Amino acid sequence: MTDRPSDMEIDAYVDGELDVERRFVVETQLARQPDLAARVMGDLSTRSALQMLGQDARPAPAYLKDTADQLVRAPKNRWRRLIPVGVASSSVAAALSVWMIGMDHPPSYVSYAAASHRIAMMRADMNSQIEAPLYDAKEIAANTRIAMPALPDGWHVTDVQLFPTDKAPALLMAVKTDEGQRMTIFAVHEKTSAPQQPDAVREGAQSVAYWGRGDMSYALTGDQEPRTMDETAEALADT
Repeated sequence: MTDRPSDMEIDAYVDGELDVERRFVVETQLARQPDLAARVMGDLSTRSALQMLGQDARPAPAYLKDTADQLVRAPKNRWRRLIPVGVASSSVAAALSVWMIGMDHPPSYVSYAAASHRIAMMRADMNSQIEAPLYDAKEIAANTRIAMPALPDGWHVTDVQLFPTDKAPALLMAVKTDEGQRMTIFAVHEKTSAPQQPDAVREGAQSVAYWGRGDMSYALTGDQEPRTMDETAEALADT
């Protein structure tokens, strides 16, 4: 029996589609990861709310109809999966669209982190682009007020670059582990809505785990699945 459930199995757990054996595996993992358990409970709560909304026979407001129809039709929309079969009506989707407008989204710097990661990976694969692996923490802090977390053993700096954002310069540090994994650490001296404990989202082909410490905001980006990136970021954030 596999000890760790996949993301697809966790989704199936929320949908009530797992057998007893795999439910046990998922629930054991949730007991070990409070942050993951909180996200799963949030999805379960959303599904229950949608079931209740599906019992409401009132028509959807006209101004929400287009948004609602798009939500229902979107094949890759994460929240569409949570709409129970048989209740994906315009009224349910309209209520869902209102709920989504009010929900928390990753802070805007997460998009910068993902974009700068892709640029860093592109630079690494181009002979004409010279990487700058020299990292002087004191110089960076003196000029940008950016404090970087300490790197775990087996992580090696391959490139360090400053990137502009809307409010402040950000530092991007590209690293490579002894196992050959390539990731980037994005840091900006800006207080954001990022949680103290890392939370991971998917940004295109990459996963970004983001967190904050005081006036600093951080993001760890790589090709691993969100759960793995989240666990790696938790160890990094503790430094």
